[in-house]
Amino acid sequence: MRRLRIGPKILRVRDEPEPPPSRSPTPLVCIHGAGMSGVVWMDLVRQIAPARRILAPDLPGHGQSDPWHEQSIDLYRDAVGTMCAHLQVPRVVLVGHSLGGIVALRCAVSWPERVAGLVLVASSAQMDVPEELWRSLDEELPSGDDSEVQTMPPSLAALTFSPATHPDVRARWQAVVMQACRRVVLADFALCRRLDILSQLDRVRAPTLIIGGSDDLLVSPQQLAQTQRAIHQAELVQIPDAGHLPMLERPAAFTAQLMAFLATLPS
Repeated sequence: MRRLRIGPKILRVRDEPEPPPSRSPTPLVCIHGAGMSGVVWMDLVRQIAPARRILAPDLPGHGQSDPWHEQSIDLYRDAVGTMCAHLQVPRVVLVGHSLGGIVALRCAVSWPERVAGLVLVASSAQMDVPEELWRSLDEELPSGDDSEVQTMPPSLAALTFSPATHPDVRARWQAVVMQACRRVVLADFALCRRLDILSQLDRVRAPTLIIGGSDDLLVSPQQLAQTQRAIHQAELVQIPDAGHLPMLERPAAFTAQLMAFLATLPS
């Protein structure tokens, strides 16, 4: 666990193992989704970190990281780039979930020489937030802009988890997966409304794996396939009986797909 001081601000980063292996493969940088924090990668870190360094930041305003300034995709991109510079990590494999996948894509477009591989998890270049979900979030989140959100609202959970996900798994993650204040959560979802960076994808040069859940109601198989077609030599896999959080709902299947992809990349 690190707390990086970026000017007057603190950026909290899970950095494991400590110290990293002397001949570790290219580190992973795992970027969480809207309203969440690096805690969503906790199980993945436990499985992979002894052999490969993993950095899982809390984006500005999330988890234990201070807010910076007005939220944007490029603010989050710059936070990832600044973190890597501070930790002297010149080249990484980016793993981004949902909104974090968009951030990872912006990193890959902006700094292609720094990105050795790209993994998009339940994420596509074109995203939106259904109007019904937007209204429900406004109603179900705690009142007050600075009120902390820790439990995933029921309307969002209904769209996030597969019906096949064990109730105990759903209850565990629904209780802790959100870690931001109301204002930040709504601003994150606003970034996903009518989002379209499809035209930028011809500039992605990194080998790319797209992982979707077969029961995802927030990002459709059609959206994933469209993103795959727009990225040179991207691979798409669907994890059965998983929704919008395949790394939490089906961790063994998710890790197997990720490790198989990482094995194809140069060290």
